[in-house]
Amino acid sequence: MQNRTDLAVESYESSSSTTIDGVIVDQKDDVTTVTVLNDNGARAIGKPIGKYITLQLEAFVSDSDIFDGRLEDFADILSTIMPEPLESVLVACLGNERITADSLGPLTSNYILSTRHIIMDGDNTFGDLFPVATISTGVLGDTGIETAEIIKGVVAQIQPSLVIVVDALAATSTNRLGTTVQFSDTGISPGSGVGNHRNELSQSTLGVPVISVGIPTVVSTSVISGDSSDTAFVTPREIDRITQQGAKLIGMGINICFQKGITPAELYTLVG
Repeated sequence: MQNRTDLAVESYESSSSTTIDGVIVDQKDDVTTVTVLNDNGARAIGKPIGKYITLQLEAFVSDSDIFDGRLEDFADILSTIMPEPLESVLVACLGNERITADSLGPLTSNYILSTRHIIMDGDNTFGDLFPVATISTGVLGDTGIETAEIIKGVVAQIQPSLVIVVDALAATSTNRLGTTVQFSDTGISPGSGVGNHRNELSQSTLGVPVISVGIPTVVSTSVISGDSSDTAFVTPREIDRITQQGAKLIGMGINICFQKGITPAELYTLVG
């Protein structure tokens, strides 16, 4: 049966074994880390070899204040899976801004402080900035260009040390919609959770390390109906709030991770 989730923790939970050779799971407070060590582990849970970190948060629906420690938690987790040394980063925001459940990426781009051009111009107004570039790729139906082709072209042109890909995810648990952030150092296959596989974005395809960050926004109707033949996906009625607040968290979390010389409040003033 097709894997209906993008979350490694759900893939592990759905396996028939309590322990899997090649998969290590560690849980501490609200953070769960699934590490796939070898091909056996990758086959068992249907995820590439690498690390997947899930941060469980309060529901974004009731979210009112992002300055409560979550941004720092987000930045700390992102820092743990980033390669070193880093000289620059490209944040690639995937999705369709006209479809609310798929708009997480485009909305996130609004909260990213892009600094590469400022540094290239020699502007020191904001002090010591880290070079960050941002791109919102759109979707194949609008552009006629595969997302992977767009990002590969930009990577070849600006040569970042790292690509961070932001995209909406699919889950099998309604409890994880708008309450979960997944980080992965394996890259991403856009649309895989909803059966719309696009070209993979990973170090092997782009030539630089790729980290993916996403929030589940849809769940398969088969989870609700119990009929595995169901191929539709549903999203909660509060999806607009989930994507807006989720995008704010991801965008600001990335800013805090890289722009350490600017306070979170100042960063929010610049992008919010």
